Amino acid sequence: GIQGTDVAKQASDIILTDDNFSSIVKAMMWGRNVYDCIAKFLQFQLTANLSAGVISVISAAAISSVPLRAVQMLWVNLVMDTLASLALATEPPTEALLKRKPYGRTKTIISPLMLRNILGQSLYQLVIMFIILYAGQYFLGVESTVEKIQKNSRAGREISAQFTMVFNAFVLMTLFNEINARKLHGERNVFKGIFSNPFFYGIWLFCFAAQILIVTFGDKVFSCARLDIKQWAWSLLFGVGSLIWQQILLCIPVTPFSKCFSALYRICCPCCYKKKKTEDEEEEEEEEEGGETEDEKADGKRKKKQSVKMVNKHDRDATGGEIFAKYSTIGQLTNATVVTEPPPAFARYMLRKSVDRLNSEFRVIVEFRSRLEEIKEKRHEESLEHKRHSQGDILDV
Repeated sequence: GIQGTDVAKQASDIILTDDNFSSIVKAMMWGRNVYDCIAKFLQFQLTANLSAGVISVISAAAISSVPLRAVQMLWVNLVMDTLASLALATEPPTEALLKRKPYGRTKTIISPLMLRNILGQSLYQLVIMFIILYAGQYFLGVESTVEKIQKNSRAGREISAQFTMVFNAFVLMTLFNEINARKLHGERNVFKGIFSNPFFYGIWLFCFAAQILIVTFGDKVFSCARLDIKQWAWSLLFGVGSLIWQQILLCIPVTPFSKCFSALYRICCPCCYKKKKTEDEEEEEEEEEGGETEDEKADGKRKKKQSVKMVNKHDRDATGGEIFAKYSTIGQLTNATVVTEPPPAFARYMLRKSVDRLNSEFRVIVEFRSRLEEIKEKRHEESLEHKRHSQGDILDV
């Protein structure tokens, strides 16, 4: 704690500024929340960037024109980068964060679940934009700008209702996908806790209102044509479709994405892949230990009782260093305390922290003892020197 001695602070890894152990739980919660907020923002931004990049490259190669103008792309980047980062990075932590296992040191920030969401939402947005681009004249009541460009290349520079529909649908799909990006672990209810963050729904409503104003009154500045009610209804339908499509994506198994992601990870970073594989094997071993039979559990109890007897018999007179050497891992500590069932992840974390704290206290004690021994030796030398001087004075007399 903050009231500890300087020696204890130097030997410790964590200092509690308020001398309250509940602060450790809050620190864990906020640490996991920061990690999740970064992952949410990446999930949202990669989806929008992938869709915008593919539609721009393919349309430029196919029709020698880009449906998203330069000023429109600036607005899209503002929505994706600045405003989305504020909305997703300010998500408050919840108690559900402590119920999950902690992230591994070698775990990639883009999980297979995130990869499925990114590719699935990008595919949906690209399909909708290409349908508007090549078949919008049949159901949206707009002229085909693609046919005009094929006849006259200069037609691509004019304000087009079809290109405006592509821009409007893309922005609305991106905004509704921002709601999907709030969930990372396959949650069905994407609206859960949405009103607990005023920044999120405030920024979302601001972007939605700004998009209406840009399309309605930004004809010259943003190269947008004014849309009628039918075209706005289609745009909103495409945007809400992102929420429906997300529920369909949750039914797709994540195993193929996990295998593909593991293969790419093994090729790009083999060293990190080996570390990650080792951690996964350790987790599987812990899970297998939890599924023991009754006979195995009985044998385990007998071994644990024997270990307790050994502790009471041999470790009672042992030094602190020997005790800490024997119980340096969580598994050995739980065996010595007769834990019949494997503890959950949070309990293992707290046990590990307790062992680390005991180790730090032991280091303080060892250092204190060494200092005492140094002081005793120094005083002994001073007393011997004082006796020598006193004997010399007597002889002189």
